[in-house]
Amino acid sequence: MTHEFNICSGTCKYKDINFTFIFNGEELQLVPPSDKRETILTEWLLTAIAPGAYTVRTSLTMDEPYLIGTCNETNSTFIFIARQGGHIGSQNFVLLVPIIAYIECRYNSVSIARMSFTSPVINCIHPVTKGFGCTLDRKDFTERGIFTVTTQSFNETTTVPQSFMVDDRPVSVNFSISSRLNIKLDEPPLILESAMNFEFDPTNDYYFIFRLWSVAKQFLQYLCYRKNIYLPEVALYTSTDKGGYEKFATMYVLNEDGDDEPSTLKSGRYIKQMLLVGAEGKILSDIASSSLYLRHLPQTYRSGRTIDAARFVMITAAFEWEYRRNFPDGAPKTESQLKAETAVAHEIEESINNSKGKKRKIYKFLSRLVKSNSLESEIVHIGKVIDDIIGVFGKNLYRLNEEELSYSEMGKRLSSQRNHYAHGDLDQGFIGLSLLDLMYMEYIIYAIQLNHYGIDAKHIRCATNDLFHLNYALPS
Repeated sequence: MTHEFNICSGTCKYKDINFTFIFNGEELQLVPPSDKRETILTEWLLTAIAPGAYTVRTSLTMDEPYLIGTCNETNSTFIFIARQGGHIGSQNFVLLVPIIAYIECRYNSVSIARMSFTSPVINCIHPVTKGFGCTLDRKDFTERGIFTVTTQSFNETTTVPQSFMVDDRPVSVNFSISSRLNIKLDEPPLILESAMNFEFDPTNDYYFIFRLWSVAKQFLQYLCYRKNIYLPEVALYTSTDKGGYEKFATMYVLNEDGDDEPSTLKSGRYIKQMLLVGAEGKILSDIASSSLYLRHLPQTYRSGRTIDAARFVMITAAFEWEYRRNFPDGAPKTESQLKAETAVAHEIEESINNSKGKKRKIYKFLSRLVKSNSLESEIVHIGKVIDDIIGVFGKNLYRLNEEELSYSEMGKRLSSQRNHYAHGDLDQGFIGLSLLDLMYMEYIIYAIQLNHYGIDAKHIRCATNDLFHLNYALPS
């Protein structure tokens, strides 16, 4: 946990039984009332195998998405978001409930209409420095140490909302910068903080709130090309009668301790929001629907610089997914190629009709391969599409290694090496240049994705340059 938490207790209803809960910030225990202990024991925790004989039940699972309780010590409301289907443990009648997050509310019976995410990563993606301006008279500053700092208005530092869908529910996203004065001696006098805000129709579906948290985290992972992004706390707001929002609760997500990699952020290895203007909602929608491929993201920046067999296969899988998403009809083919494929497909179809058993299965398998695209042909095609956008990075990468960029050769090497890994061809030597090809393929994947969202070539180049820290001198 990232905040101090004292053990609290209170009342909580589960399956129409009023339990006493005990919560230490990590584990939720439900203590049944004395008159329900026999029911809990015989109907929940044990299974009858004969009159008077029982065996311990191992299939007791959590079948509600969240539990709501009232804390005795603070009279605040606690909403425990459970791991649905997770195993419920027990110890002397006490139920040990698996939870993944909890919400602490100042008051109950209020719908959530806004979530505000803050973190060092967000301070960089929507640069917090845009929140102030500085007036400096060099003579006054050098002789008297006087300069003026002015914060920008909320309107100037808040982006235009972009809409997206999560589970058929409309949500909007914007970025903003807040400022506050501070009189504490151990903190800066002026504190600025960037936030990513989700706004939606008021809801009491707390599992949906956790779902939005997951989408937000994946969005930041995508912009940083690494999974170790942490959002342990989320501010929750309710709508007011005046059309604004009032903070009334905080959601804490368990097991969200970690390192945001300050050195990686300092070097600028992320995509800024200003390069994605107008596309934020489209990206979030695709993340929510699992259309955007993210399985190849490394855990950390450092691990992303290490390529093993698993990462090799996953990066090529990411490319193939994104290629087929953008080109569902596959790579363009010549008329002679199409005629040849049609003829072969016809011959195989005849063989299928005239065969039985295993031969028939083999022919059916071959029929699926006739018109399929190879990884090599896909790379050659994508080279024609994105070379004008990021080809400058590829050519420079190969030139630094005294090689020349050729998409056809790149496709042959990657296709062969990927097949060696996928089919366990340990007797085949590693194709050295395929490692260089794979590095460039990482750039290509982002170029395909960003191009898909309508981001212009100049911004794609800037995003690639920043994310992979290429230090390439681009025109301003």
